[in-house]
Amino acid sequence: MMVEFKDHKIKAKKNTDESKWKFDALQDDLALLIYDHTDDAKITLNVNQKIVQYYFCLEGSVNFGFFFGAYKISLQKGENFFFYNPKQNLKPTITTSPDCKLISIFTGLEKIHELFLENASSLHFLTTENADKKYYKKDEIAADLQVVLNQILQSDIHGKARDIFKYAKVLEVLSLYFSSEAKQNRESCPYLNDEDALKRIREAKDILVSRMKDPPLISNLAVEVGLNEHRLKEGFKSLYGSTLFQYLLDYKMNKGRTMLDSGKYKVKEVAYDLGYNNPSHFITAFKNKFGVTPKKYLTN
Repeated sequence: MMVEFKDHKIKAKKNTDESKWKFDALQDDLALLIYDHTDDAKITLNVNQKIVQYYFCLEGSVNFGFFFGAYKISLQKGENFFFYNPKQNLKPTITTSPDCKLISIFTGLEKIHELFLENASSLHFLTTENADKKYYKKDEIAADLQVVLNQILQSDIHGKARDIFKYAKVLEVLSLYFSSEAKQNRESCPYLNDEDALKRIREAKDILVSRMKDPPLISNLAVEVGLNEHRLKEGFKSLYGSTLFQYLLDYKMNKGRTMLDSGKYKVKEVAYDLGYNNPSHFITAFKNKFGVTPKKYLTN
């Protein structure tokens, strides 16, 4: 399949690989491309310089080749790649591994300005001084973002409702992605002009996530990362927008939702995996977060 982007128009030329690549032009300036197959495959895109590109690898791996293979980059499971080059049209060749699950989103730059005008100053590539500069970013897929991406993959909605569903979910992906982007840009600003404190606060976040089944007390966590308790709590809220344990709870609920979405786990298994000795506690927390019980969520 060759996907072409001309000015603000997005369209796809279909060929024998049509069954492997699912392309949806949701609007003239917004498109979705999905690969979810058991074979490896290759696709070449002809991307206009006004188009912003996002790639999310949910399973397997994917390799990108630019400028006839002169520049290469790869994504593994759980990674995403964002890039924008206002200087020239890009023609990336994308090669997927067997059992790869890849979601790609393409938007016009004006669409990003339209959606995120109020946050433009927080987004690195939208600032005036960077308007004519290329921008590349490779990162891990955040837990809440992965939930929405899996919903796009697993949707069995048909007809007109399918188009509405995908459009809404793509906007949700962009919202979560750029919310994370703005948050990370705020993280790059020294908290109390102390880069060392920022490093320690990020370390505290990593410890919480890695030990989510048995998280340390805040007082013990503060000692472990070398900050006083007050500075840790204030700094964490400044950087991540929530308290330490609210952040951990949100992380656990999003991870639990992703596990349920996979269809591989029972509610009790998810609860135990997240560190709940009593599944009813997980059920209560899940309902408080998402408005439905895990069982009702699975039924729907």
